[in-house]
Amino acid sequence: FVGMSLANPNYHDTEMQLNKKFDEFVKDYDGRVTLGSLFHIAENFGWVKPIVKFWYFDDRGVMKISRTRFKRLLESEGFCKYRIDGNYLFVRIRQNIVEEIDCIDVKETVMHYLESFAVEDLEGTTRTELIDILIKSAQQLFSIQFLEFLITRTIKFNKDCDKKGYFYFQNGYAEIEENRIQFKDYKTLEKHIWRKQIIKRNYVTTEKRSMFEDLLFNICRIEVRRYEALKSGIGYLLHAYKDPSNAKAVIFIDEKLSEGSFGRSGKGLVIKGVSHIRNTVVEDGRNFNPSKNFAFQRVKADTSIIAIEDIGMRFPFERLFSIITDGITIERKNKDEMFLSGNESPKLVISTNYSIKGVDDSTLDRQFVIEFSDYYNKNYRPFDEFGKRFYDGWNETEWNSFDCFMIECLQLYLMRGLVAYEYVNLEKKKLIDETSIEFSEYSEGLELEKEYDKKELFEDFKKEYSDYDSDGPGKLTQRKLTHWFKMFGRIKGLNIVENKSGAKRTIVIVNPHPSPLP
Repeated sequence: FVGMSLANPNYHDTEMQLNKKFDEFVKDYDGRVTLGSLFHIAENFGWVKPIVKFWYFDDRGVMKISRTRFKRLLESEGFCKYRIDGNYLFVRIRQNIVEEIDCIDVKETVMHYLESFAVEDLEGTTRTELIDILIKSAQQLFSIQFLEFLITRTIKFNKDCDKKGYFYFQNGYAEIEENRIQFKDYKTLEKHIWRKQIIKRNYVTTEKRSMFEDLLFNICRIEVRRYEALKSGIGYLLHAYKDPSNAKAVIFIDEKLSEGSFGRSGKGLVIKGVSHIRNTVVEDGRNFNPSKNFAFQRVKADTSIIAIEDIGMRFPFERLFSIITDGITIERKNKDEMFLSGNESPKLVISTNYSIKGVDDSTLDRQFVIEFSDYYNKNYRPFDEFGKRFYDGWNETEWNSFDCFMIECLQLYLMRGLVAYEYVNLEKKKLIDETSIEFSEYSEGLELEKEYDKKELFEDFKKEYSDYDSDGPGKLTQRKLTHWFKMFGRIKGLNIVENKSGAKRTIVIVNPHPSPLP
C-alpha cells in the first residue's frame, strides 16, 4: 500500500501519513483486507496499474511476442486456473468476483487492454501492428494448451450454511437468517462469489405486497397450509445449501385430474421467478433424457438450480437419485468431465402434469410435491388478473417487492423446513398413473379387512369394465390386477395381505395404523 502510493505521481503524502491512512483503511474494512482490496482502493485514488509489455524486438528489429510476459499479462488481469475435484476450470477473478471464462473471453480482454494504451506506451510499434501479430499467434496464445500454464489459485467461496443464506445484489448483499436480515457492503465480504450469483438489481426494502405473492396465493386457492408449503419449497430452492440426509427434488404438479397434458397453471412462471434470484439451467423435459451423454453440459460450477420442465409420465426419475443426494457429473463436449459434490451441486425442480413414476421409498423420499390448482388456465391467465406481464412488465418498485418476498420464502424454510400439507388429488393422480383410471374408480368400493377371492375380483373387474383393453400390450391379466392392488396399498399406506388355501388365492386389505376405539 505504501509502496504503491509513494510511486503514484498524483499522491503526495509522506510515508508516515500513508501508514496512518493504511491503519484507517484496515479499520474501515473491519480488518478484511485482501490484495484485491488494495488494488481497488489504489485505483480509486489515481494509481495506474503498470503496463505489461508482452512484445519485444529481436536483434534484427523484428517484433516478437514473449510467452512469459503474455502469461504475466493474463494473470495481472485476473485469469487463472481453479481446481475442482481434480479437474481445472479457467476463471477470471476481479476483486472477489469469479467467472468461468473461455478463449474468446481472453481475446476480448487483451483487445480491450490494447485499446487502453496511450501512443507513447507502444514504444516502437503501433496498435495495428500489435493486433496483427496477436492474430498471427492466436492459435498458440489463445489455446487451451497455453491457458493451462496459468497459475492455479485457491479460491474460497462465500457459501450458504445450514442456518444462513445469502442474496447478492448490485449495491450489497443480504445475510439472511430465520429471524434476521442484515444488509452489508461488499467490502465486508471476505470470500469470493460467482459473478452469476449477483442479482442485477439494487436491494431496497419495502412493505408493498408483491404480485408474485398474490400469484402463489391464487395458485394454492388461498389454502394457507398449501401456500406455506409452496413458499417453503421455493425457499428450499433458494437456499444454496444441501443436506444430503434430507435432499429433495421439488416437484410442481397440476392438481387437476386429466388424461392428457394440462398446462398454464403457473408452474413455469414460478420457476422463472426462482431463476431471477438463483442462476438456473432450464431443460425441456419433453425431450430430455438424463442418461444421455452431455445431458447436463449446460450446467456449470456456478449453477444453483436445474429446472426440468414438462416431463412425461415415464420420465426416469431414478436417474436423478445421485444428483439429488450425492452430486452431479458433468460431461461437456471437447472438455474433461467435472464432478460437483453434494453441497456444490445444483438443486432440482421439476414440473409435470403426471405423478413421478415409482412408489418405492427411494423415489418417494426424494420428492417434495406441490400441487398447482387450475385457478390459472388457458382461458384465464395471470395477465388477465394483474393487467401486466410477469417480470417483463415490472417496474423497479415491483422488483423490490419481489426480492423482499423471496427473502421471506428463504426465511420460512430456514425457520420451518419443508412444510407438509394435505394433498388434494396427488394420491388419486398417482394411483391412476401407476394403474389405470378404471382401477382407481374400482378401488373406491373396496373394503378394509375383507377377504377377497383373487379370481372373483378379476372376473368382477372385467365385468364392470367390459371395454377395458383385453388384447395387446395393455391386456389385463390376473397378475397385473394383483400388481395394481399392491400399488394401491403402497400409495394408500395399506398392507395387501395375500393368502393361499389349496387352490384358492385371496387378498385382504389391512390398515397398519387403525384408529383407536373410542
